[in-house]
Amino acid sequence: MKLSVSLLAASLATADAGVWGNLRRRLSFEKVATYSPGSQVTDHCAIDRDQRAVEVELARKTNESWENAQQIYLQGGNSKSYALITLSEPLRSNVAKGTSVTGKNADGNEVAGKMYDTTSSGAVNVKVQYATTDVQDSYVQCQVGALVGENINLSGCFADGENTINIGGE
Repeated sequence: MKLSVSLLAASLATADAGVWGNLRRRLSFEKVATYSPGSQVTDHCAIDRDQRAVEVELARKTNESWENAQQIYLQGGNSKSYALITLSEPLRSNVAKGTSVTGKNADGNEVAGKMYDTTSSGAVNVKVQYATTDVQDSYVQCQVGALVGENINLSGCFADGENTINIGGE
C-alpha cells in the first residue's frame, strides 16, 4: 500500500507542470483571534463592525440615532454585502446561485460578485453578493445597508444608473 501511494505521488510530482502548475491548495486562512478557520470567514466576521456601528448610534442617545441603530441591527451593512439590481431586460435563462457577476463602480472600475440565489428566467430583479477576500481589513469594498455617515463605503459598489452588468460572462 505504501509503495502505490509513493508511486502515485512520484507520478504526480513529475506530471506536466503546465497542467498541474496552477493548482494550489490553501492550507490556512487568516486567524480569527486564536482560531484558525478551515474556510473563508471574513464576511461572517464583519458582523462585529455592524455591532460597533449599533453601539456608536446608541451612544448618541437621540431618537434618530435609536432608529439608525435599529435599522443597522435589522439590515446590517458590513456582513454579507449585496446589491439589488434591476435589469433593463429580463434574464433569458435561469441563473444558478454563485454564478459570477461583474459591473462597474462610480469610478468605472470593475466590481465583482456572485448571484445570491438561483434566479428564474424572466426575472428583472436580481440579488448579487459582493466578492470577498481572505483578508479581514479589505474583505469587501461595498458597505452600505443601513449604515450611516463615515461607516458607508461605496468604492466597491455597483454604480447606480447606467451600468453594464455581466452575469456568467454574458
